Amino acid sequence: MLAGLLVTLHRAVAPQFCPGSWPWAVSALGVGVGLLPTVGALVVALLRKRIGSRYGAAESFVLAAAGLVTAGLLPLLVFTATGRIFTAAASGGFSGLGRPALRELGGDACYVLGSQAEYLGIGSVADAFGGSDPVRFGLAMFLLVIAPVLVTVFVMIQARLALRRGPAWPSKFFWIPTAAVAFLTVGVPAGSAGHLWLGAVLGSFVGIFVLLVVGTPSREAVRRSTVPPPVRPAPTKAAAAKAAPTRSALAERFAARAPEPPVVPRSAPPVRPPVRAAASRSNPPTLIAAPPFPGAPRTGATAAGPRFQLIRRLGSGGFGRVWLAQDARLGHVVALKAAHAPDAETEQRIRREAGALAAVRHPHCVRIHDLVPARSDAGLSELDGMVIVMGYVEGMSLGDLVRSRGTLDDVAAARVWLSLAGALHAAHQQGVMHRDVKPGNVVVDHGGFAHLIDFGIARKSGDATMTQTGFVLGTPDFLSPEAACGERATPASDAWQLAATVSFALTGQPPRGGHPDAVSGLRAAASGAPLSHLPRRTAHLALLQAAMDNDPSRRPPLPAVQRALSEWLQRNGASLAGPVTAVTPLR
Repeated sequence: MLAGLLVTLHRAVAPQFCPGSWPWAVSALGVGVGLLPTVGALVVALLRKRIGSRYGAAESFVLAAAGLVTAGLLPLLVFTATGRIFTAAASGGFSGLGRPALRELGGDACYVLGSQAEYLGIGSVADAFGGSDPVRFGLAMFLLVIAPVLVTVFVMIQARLALRRGPAWPSKFFWIPTAAVAFLTVGVPAGSAGHLWLGAVLGSFVGIFVLLVVGTPSREAVRRSTVPPPVRPAPTKAAAAKAAPTRSALAERFAARAPEPPVVPRSAPPVRPPVRAAASRSNPPTLIAAPPFPGAPRTGATAAGPRFQLIRRLGSGGFGRVWLAQDARLGHVVALKAAHAPDAETEQRIRREAGALAAVRHPHCVRIHDLVPARSDAGLSELDGMVIVMGYVEGMSLGDLVRSRGTLDDVAAARVWLSLAGALHAAHQQGVMHRDVKPGNVVVDHGGFAHLIDFGIARKSGDATMTQTGFVLGTPDFLSPEAACGERATPASDAWQLAATVSFALTGQPPRGGHPDAVSGLRAAASGAPLSHLPRRTAHLALLQAAMDNDPSRRPPLPAVQRALSEWLQRNGASLAGPVTAVTPLR
């Protein structure tokens, strides 16, 4: 069959000039060889238009097979078969070309190369570099070294074009087999191999433009593939279908969601309460029991008048507005958090948040004091729905601290990590997941101690998942891969976010680098993008890499992280519970 194709090409396109019509017919065949990887890259590009950028086992097999077959196996077969045809023609054996073709092959090839049959069928690639003739050596270098390198580069470009907007690892199944063909054909006659490579240069170069015309998968297809919908258990199929958002809706909510501010501002005017503020490192008394709240919240008014006096608005987060207020019953300032819209679903969300926070007891975790309806107190007239009364931590967020004063040193970072790991572990022991640990939700008080705040998206293990309105995953730049894919929050995902926050404190950058928008950040998180911005000059690098492993099962649990940090601080003569004071100026 290949012999017949060569005869057809010789009749159709072979010019009658040096080194002869048959070598140019082989070059025409080489153009087809150069286009074989283009066929495989087209298969990949068209498949990705349907599957996007997430490759399962079946898709990965198809992508790899397309490269191995079209860039490796088929070209190798063509090279080998072509060499055998012309070797047989030169030695007088059966070649399948026919007598007219054999007579033409007996003609001279530029008078200095012998007959065309000898030029194409005698002397292997390995032999071409052993002679003393500089002309033959230069020709061999161009046809058998430079041309294969060019073909390999062009095939690599084709594969990368087919894999745009997605993982590029399948490209190795294209360019590596192409390069391997050059080494596996050293026994092929040099003339045949050289002209096949010469034609393949042109074919593979043209293939680049073919892939450019095909284009890339749509951004919607990529987004759907990298952001699967969260799995939400429901008692009935109808309820599950109604509650579960689509991938695109999830990404749109991320794009539209403003970053949730910390409960406290960077600096606050002094407030002189009659007793010590709730930001102290000791646990203030709570007015509620540790278990979730009873069904009917109590009123907040005191005999002398309203219980609360609003001082100023601190911010507006994903689920409600936050105010600084004086609490006459507690005798100090507190932070009040209310829902934006007073409806049944929001009230359930707030009750759940308050119940989760009430179960946590740790000096480095924000405390909750009470839960009251806004209508129960005249001082809450500007608020609606249910109001959570929380401890107020006066200070600066870790993000603002790093941006304004510089990154932390290893000792300060270890203290932050150790204290917040303890706070998270205490929450996990009560079945509470934070799900949005980030620099903006860590406040360093005036004494230099870190506090974990804003469990605004806290979930208690086993609770019914909220419907779409109340569902927020977290901040993409500090989101673990499994959380970005919609899986249930676990202690391992919280631990990943805490390690990412510590990495930010050491570098001033999220561990995966910054992203122009929330959707691209979410896509990077879901695909397990490389941690390109980890601190390189830190004693904590190995622990950070382990804590941010893409596989949650390989991450060390928080107690193990605490032990490692405690041992490191002790070995370096530093106290375990010191203030965060040492910073390094940002460059």
